Amino acid sequence: MSLDHILLGILRKPANGYAIKQAFDEVFSHFWAAKLSQIYRTLKRLEAQGALISRSAPSEKGPDKRIYNITPKGRRQLRDWLTRGPDIGEERCSYLAQIFFLGELNDLQKSLEFMSGLEAELRRKLGVLRAVEAYWRSSDPGYPDRLNPEDFHAQLTLQMGLTKTAALVKWAEQSVSRISKRLEKKPV
Repeated sequence: MSLDHILLGILRKPANGYAIKQAFDEVFSHFWAAKLSQIYRTLKRLEAQGALISRSAPSEKGPDKRIYNITPKGRRQLRDWLTRGPDIGEERCSYLAQIFFLGELNDLQKSLEFMSGLEAELRRKLGVLRAVEAYWRSSDPGYPDRLNPEDFHAQLTLQMGLTKTAALVKWAEQSVSRISKRLEKKPV
């Protein structure tokens, strides 16, 4: 999966860079992250390739903003990507790399602190996803299986985020428990 394709999908409806960043933070956060600098760099490249067009529009605050929209060429690129089948890329998970090397510290208390902090962060993330689901459920009588096609597919990604994050919370709980037991058995 690439940032290019996600931006093309978002820009089926015109948006500015700030609105796109909000979408990453609020809608895609359970499976993709992007910094504003990455977004703008990619938008400029996609526009230079003819996949997007932009125009200047007045802003309520400050200077004019750029509004981006997909072109027919960009729509073809998006559709090509969608019809290729699942794009199973390599997932990077920094905290797993950190956990892999925590033994270097030779300090189970530090390991416990790390895992407890990770568990808390995963619980926070799960809470955010559950709040999104609760709001959606309360505001749309078609939730989840009678949503319009676009929202139905978006909900499938939310469901994956909920399922995956709940599993990660369970794993973190188990890890904290295992480290705590090792600390109890460690000779003084």
